[in-house]
Amino acid sequence: MEHLSGGADVALEIDLLCRAAQLILENGGETYRVEETALRMAKGFGLSGVSIAALPTSIFVGVGDRVRIVRIRRRGTNTSRLERTNDVSRHVERGEMSAAEADAALRQIAADPGASQLTLIFACGLAAASFSLLFGGGLGVFAVTFVLGMLVQAVQPLFAKMEMGVLFGNFTGGLLTAVLAQSIASVIPYGSVNAAIVGGIMPLLSGLLMTTAMRDTMYGDLISGITRVVEALLLAASVALGVYVGLKLVAMMGGALL
Repeated sequence: MEHLSGGADVALEIDLLCRAAQLILENGGETYRVEETALRMAKGFGLSGVSIAALPTSIFVGVGDRVRIVRIRRRGTNTSRLERTNDVSRHVERGEMSAAEADAALRQIAADPGASQLTLIFACGLAAASFSLLFGGGLGVFAVTFVLGMLVQAVQPLFAKMEMGVLFGNFTGGLLTAVLAQSIASVIPYGSVNAAIVGGIMPLLSGLLMTTAMRDTMYGDLISGITRVVEALLLAASVALGVYVGLKLVAMMGGALL
């Protein structure tokens, strides 16, 4: 089947390659997975002369003499979207899904809002509290850290649409955790403040991003790997800076540095 002569069908198929690749990259997929997904769909559509190059902030798709560039402006983690997009690409590769069906499926995946904010708040609180137990916290620390984790997640949407919002969100999360953990301890001696602070900031740290960076590097995508490592370190540094500023503020107000 020759597709490079032009036509609306080809334009739609190229658009589908770009959208599938974009969904993978925006939701935490590795660079090799982005390229693999798009190539798998291109094979199913019968497209020839396809080249895909993905970077953390851009995707380049070439089909014959046609070139499409997609700018990636937001990134996060949504394993459900990753799984569903991969599933669509495999159906297309096996000829079990037409371009129109794939178009509808990808639109549905992109429109899926994911977990509600209330669910994320509860999950973040539970994760933070559970980590506090690993660092020597008791029942009192667990309860306090659960509240801290929920508060930290609750303020994150305020930074979602800001430039460098993730960095500011992480800084604010670290700041709130340090200030509140010490402030509560001055009123109610609940146990280890250190365990509460460390547990409270754990959901903010980018462990999955660092893992993805290592996978990209091992697969030979050095630019993507280095870029993701730098991003992960910046996010971790913003959390650490927030905690440091929080500790200093409490010390200035009469608290004691830990």
